[in-house]
Amino acid sequence: MKTEFVDVNETRKNVRVEIPSEIVDAQIDEHVRVYARKMRIPGFRPGKAPARVIKQRFKEQILHDVVHDLIPPAVDEALRERGVEAVDTPDIRDVTVEAGQPLTFTASFDTLPALDPGDYATISLRRPSGAVPAEAVEQALQRLRGRAARFEPVEGRGVDHGDTVTLDLERRDASGAPDTHTGVSIELGAPANPPGFDEQLLGLELGATKSFTLHYPSDYA
Repeated sequence: MKTEFVDVNETRKNVRVEIPSEIVDAQIDEHVRVYARKMRIPGFRPGKAPARVIKQRFKEQILHDVVHDLIPPAVDEALRERGVEAVDTPDIRDVTVEAGQPLTFTASFDTLPALDPGDYATISLRRPSGAVPAEAVEQALQRLRGRAARFEPVEGRGVDHGDTVTLDLERRDASGAPDTHTGVSIELGAPANPPGFDEQLLGLELGATKSFTLHYPSDYA
């Protein structure tokens, strides 16, 4: 394979490639055999049409397939031999292909510009501190304790701050429509609890029932 490189500018390059005719003809013959197996030609049994008939009938398709098969690896080989790397897929133009003739084309592509890193020996780096504050350690431990914690039943006293209570809850709005929940777990002191709700549960013991009314602030979410 013959190649000729031309520097258009500092980063733009052209390479003219010529693939020998024997490689082109061998690829044409390979595609002729494939077409002969696949295509049905009137007057011939499947797979028995002569190569010259296949070449005449499917010339354009076969040459298109040959170009598709030969150009990409030829471009890769040309760039590899020259030791250059394209930053994008090369543009292919001026393609000439014919049986018994070399396949020629031009590939245009861009490369990375040459960079001078300068004198980097004077550059100093400062490694950031890897120390973890004690507060962050304590917060992480608290999260681990929380995930590993188990609920234990409490006996001998009523509900207190920080307890998690399992209860059946029936709520009614101003219209009296009921909203019932069974087996709900509520942690006293949780931010999601409505204002005044926790205080109503304080002191209640196992099995107790209580009804009460809460008045939500006008700006409560």
